Formats: sequence, C-alpha cells, structure tokens
Amino acid sequence: MSSKDLTVGSIPHHVRDLTLPASIGLFFQTMYNTVDTYYAGAHSKTALAAVGFSFPVFLLIIAASSGLSRASAGLISNALGAKNEANKNRYIAQGMSIGLFLSAVLVIIGLTVSQPIFKTMGADGELLRLAQAYIQPIFLGTGFFIFASLCNAILSSDGDTKTYGIVLVIGFFLNLIFDPWFMKGGLGIPALGVAGIAWATVLIQFFGCVFLLWTVWRRGLLDLSEPKAFVPDLVTWREIVWQALPATFNLISISISFFTINLFLKHFGESAIAAYTATIRIEQVALIPTFGLYAAIMALVGQNNGAQKYDRIYQTMRWCAGIGVGAASFMAGLMFIFSPQLMRLFTDDKEVIHLGVICLTIIAPILWTYILSATHIAMLQALKRPAYGFFEAITRKVILPIPILWLLIIYFNKDIDWIWYCNAGINLVMTAVTVFYARSVLHRLANETNSQTVGGSASESTT
Repeated sequence: MSSKDLTVGSIPHHVRDLTLPASIGLFFQTMYNTVDTYYAGAHSKTALAAVGFSFPVFLLIIAASSGLSRASAGLISNALGAKNEANKNRYIAQGMSIGLFLSAVLVIIGLTVSQPIFKTMGADGELLRLAQAYIQPIFLGTGFFIFASLCNAILSSDGDTKTYGIVLVIGFFLNLIFDPWFMKGGLGIPALGVAGIAWATVLIQFFGCVFLLWTVWRRGLLDLSEPKAFVPDLVTWREIVWQALPATFNLISISISFFTINLFLKHFGESAIAAYTATIRIEQVALIPTFGLYAAIMALVGQNNGAQKYDRIYQTMRWCAGIGVGAASFMAGLMFIFSPQLMRLFTDDKEVIHLGVICLTIIAPILWTYILSATHIAMLQALKRPAYGFFEAITRKVILPIPILWLLIIYFNKDIDWIWYCNAGINLVMTAVTVFYARSVLHRLANETNSQTVGGSASESTT
C-alpha cells in the first residue's frame, strides 16, 4: 500500500485528518483511565490512593513505549518525506527488535523495583498491598503496550491515525465491561479487587496489540520475509535510541514529578494524594488536543523535514498552535467552572473534593502552556533535534520544583495551595523558553537549506 504523501496538499486538511482521529481515540483512552480511577474510588479511598501511587511506576512503561514510538515516528516520517524506502524499512524492523529487548528488560526491572519505590513514597500496610496488586499485572503485560505503541508510530507516520483511534475507542467500551467484571468476579473469573482493573487493561492491550500488528503486516509496512532485518544493528539502534532517550526521559520525568509532589502532599494527608490523583485524570481529559496535535506534528513536520519543505512546517505549526491554544482555553473554562462537579465524579469525600477544586482552579488558567510546550517539543522531535526535550523535562519537573517546594512547604510551612502556584509559575516560564528555542532551531534549519539552495544554483549558473 502506498504511503500518504504529506509533503503536498492542504496543511489545514492534513492537520484535521490527522488530529481528529487521534484526538477522538485519545479521548477514549483518557476516559479509559478515568473509568479505572472511578472503579478504584468506588472500591475505597485507599484503593484510589493506591492507583495514584502506582501511576509514577506505571509511567516507566508508558515512557519507554512512547519514547520508542516517538523516535520511530520521527525517523520513519523523515524517511518517507525523503522517499527513502530502505531507511523506512530499516527503522521499522530495528524498532521492533528494540521493542522486544525493552519489553523483557522492563518486566524484570518493574517486578523487582516497584515495591521499594512504593515504600520510598511512603506506602505501607493496605496501601502498599493494593498498589502492588495493581502494578504487577501491568508489568507482566509490558510487551503489549510497547508493540501497540510501535504499530501506532508506523501507521501515523504513514498518515493513518484512524486505525489506532478505533482501537482505543473499542478498548474503552471493553474496559467498561471488564473492570467491574474482573473486580467483582463472575462467569468463572474470581473476584480480583483492584488487581482486576490491571488484568482488564492487560487483556485489552493484548487484543489491541495483535490487531495492530496484523494491520501493519497486512498493509505491507512490516516485512516478515527477511528475518535478518530484525537482527540487532547497533548503528541503527544507536540512532533510534538517541532520538528516543529525550522523549523517554520527558515522560519518566512526569513520574519523578508525581513522586516529588506526592512526597510534599504527604504532609497534608491521604486525602491530598487522592485529590491529586483525581485532578490528574481531569487534566488529561482537558489536554486531549495536545495528544492529537502531537501525532499531526510528528507526521507532517517529519515528512516535510525529510523533503526540506520548511514553509509547510511553519504553516503546520501556526495551525497546530492556534488550534491547541483555542481548545485549551475552552477546556480550561469548563474545568474552572465545573471543578466541584468534576471532582464528585471520582469521590464523595468532602475533603478530597475541596482539595481537588483548589488544584483545578489554580491550574486551569495556565492549561494552554502545556499545549504550546508539547507541540513545540513534538516539532523538535520531528526535526530530529530531540535533545532539548531532556533539558526541558529535567528543568521543569526536577531542578526547579524540588528546591522551590522544599522552601515553600518545609521551610516556610505554606499551605497546599502553594504546591499548585509553584507548578503554574514554573510552567509559564518553561513554556516561554521552549517556544523561543524551538522556533530559533526551525529558523536556523530553514536558513541553512535556503543558503545551500542558493549556493547550488549559483554554482550551476557559473558552469
């Protein structure tokens, strides 16, 4: 099957065609996570806190799969734009071999370190038991997460975000059935409690992974006729890993940030941690435009970078930034106005609701900063300039918040509001830095290409 050429045609139409299916699918994926949070909260406040404690550990899998997926998407889309079929096939095959190796490593590491991490975060007793019961099945299904994400990278680079979106929609509806069934038992399944939520996720990921692998193979994007192509090639591995590491660390840093904030939230009790867990889910729903636009940028900027059509990259970023900020502003307004009602979807505990409302009303006005940062970091990834993502992640989520929160909460004994004010201020500053840097990189690449074109034309004219 021929690839969709994103180096020609209307940019607004391409943005629409790539963003809408991805956003719809990711909306249902976020609602999928919300369903998990709802059933955990219905089980008990401790179960909800356990899922919250598991989130930073779960992010190890998400970070690894997303990092590899983003690296593969960037390299494959650049190869497609340059019309280099050999490179496209090489990146796909070697991405798969890295995925297999990574899956095995993460299963071993995850099952070994999860309990010590939970204890370091302050979990003990029933909270520790429930957190372990939830995370262990998740790690056993690591391979399904990674290969599903890789297949999505291949398809989206090829201009198809619909297939993965459909998989996510179906997964959501399956989760509505599997979560209560596996938690409470029935039809031969024992009552698994919180672990049932995790096993439901693993089973749904398995179904999605098998379908996506079959789709990629059926379309001729995954060639299984030459097994040698999947033998590790260290040169290609290094190229992919170099692109993947900043994106992986960017997501791991979310885990570090979550860990850090939970350490400070412990001073305000279990209700504060439960409230934060619920607000994270609400923010994820509000930030869905970021995820859809990310897929569009990776495909459009990647292919046009490969073809050295920088005018189309400028146009892509103008459209994506405008759509993203507009959508974020609308969602932020809803989040601000309906914050009490949104919190009541997760719990009827008055203290948890009160603390969650405080967080949401402080974060809502700066929601647009997440959109601008994410879209410009996606552009850098697609330009094969991913290193800034590491600097941005470690600065925004580690270097700045830890000392500032220590001063505010421990030294000056400020109340919980200041955790959210700190987060908002840091995001404003880092968004400004990110946008400035990303645009300067794009300007430099465009000017270098123009200079080479002019120089080449001058040489031809003199001969």
